[in-house]
Amino acid sequence: MKTMIMGIEVFIEDADQYLQIDDISGTDLHMIWEQIETDYAAYEKWVCYHNYVDIPLGLLDKLGATLEDDCIEMRLDMDKLNDTENTETHTVEQITEETFDEFAAIHDARNTGIHWTGARLKRELPRWGIFCLRHNEQITDYTIMSMRHPTEAEIFCVEASDKIKSEALIASAAKHAFENEKSEVLYQSDNDMIHQAALSVSFAITGFYKGYRFPDKAHGSTGV
Repeated sequence: MKTMIMGIEVFIEDADQYLQIDDISGTDLHMIWEQIETDYAAYEKWVCYHNYVDIPLGLLDKLGATLEDDCIEMRLDMDKLNDTENTETHTVEQITEETFDEFAAIHDARNTGIHWTGARLKRELPRWGIFCLRHNEQITDYTIMSMRHPTEAEIFCVEASDKIKSEALIASAAKHAFENEKSEVLYQSDNDMIHQAALSVSFAITGFYKGYRFPDKAHGSTGV
């Protein structure tokens, strides 16, 4: 849910105690930080930048922020998808309510401590497109894509063991997005193999994405 704090737009999920601000200047961050620390003390807090030239590194450091996501930002327009070879190589399956618990067990075992746990994904399953590959009937590789935005889908992660499997999963997710009236797919990659796979599917590099996480007061918060 988006809300305003002193005129600054902030994304807050109260159920998950999660707060995120995108592309904020150092001046604005300093202005609202005391209120955030007071009103959302125990929340997981992030400030994220997309191709933002003037990242306030000094202030972020003073506030105790840690750079958690340092990614190449990539985008794919609906008329540029190259999926023929990729999707013919492997049979990609979409996760449904019937297969979700099987997927969630694998996802959570591989990603301890991640915000988007299986329980949180399941709570709003229709907003996600989750695709997998199997070997000997067991899920081995998967991708998770958010469908929340009205015109843009975002691939959140690709868990795959090689480039060809990555291509198949990325292409299938993108095709699903375009079939559901999204005009663009966003992907922020921090893995060179998957980055190369996305290029093969015709994603284009558009810049960078950096996500800074702040400690909550329960674990020793800082302030200015």
